[in-house]
Amino acid sequence: MEVLEAKELVKNYGEVQALDHFSFTVHEGEALGLLGPNGSGKTTAISVILGLLTYDRGEVKIFGQEMRPTSYDIKRRIGLVPQDLAIFDRLTVFENVRFFASLYLDDPQELADSIDYALHFTGLENYKDRKANKLSGGLMRRLNVACGIAHRPDLLFLDEPTVAVDAQSRLFMRQGFERLRDEGTSLVYTSHYLDEVEALCDRIVIMDHGRNLA
Repeated sequence: MEVLEAKELVKNYGEVQALDHFSFTVHEGEALGLLGPNGSGKTTAISVILGLLTYDRGEVKIFGQEMRPTSYDIKRRIGLVPQDLAIFDRLTVFENVRFFASLYLDDPQELADSIDYALHFTGLENYKDRKANKLSGGLMRRLNVACGIAHRPDLLFLDEPTVAVDAQSRLFMRQGFERLRDEGTSLVYTSHYLDEVEALCDRIVIMDHGRNLA
């Protein structure tokens, strides 16, 4: 079963064509590597698929339904770990995870369980009361992941989640992503670390200049 179908996506910024009839699919429970040099269109493709950017032409279906900016029922089942840190510096680790989880979850017990799950998954239990701006770079990246997975998404986009992270933290995070994949979460993974891609991904798409090359 395909959880994501992106067909012939076109995105223009004036005279610059960021996506040039770009297409790919993701199967249920699959980890797909989305590879390409800087500026190839990977982040633009993710933003378009998630409805964060409008596009000029093409079609996006997620879980068999057309994806629109107001498709909140679909978005509740999707997670995003962005390349840039999306955390609040002055909040604690716990407060950051609680904020992002509460965007998806209403039930107090479900919310509490999800926060515990995310902290345990990323190994941040002992740092939960520390403010984000007091964390090391590697721990900030782990917190970025915790905020993206707290609601336990069925489809997770990981946009260079281990960039500028030490080798030990990279391994810890990759092993966590492998567990997510093995538990049935579908992953879209961008990275310049080919060893991570080889270990984690079932299939890869190589893109450049907004096109699917292979």
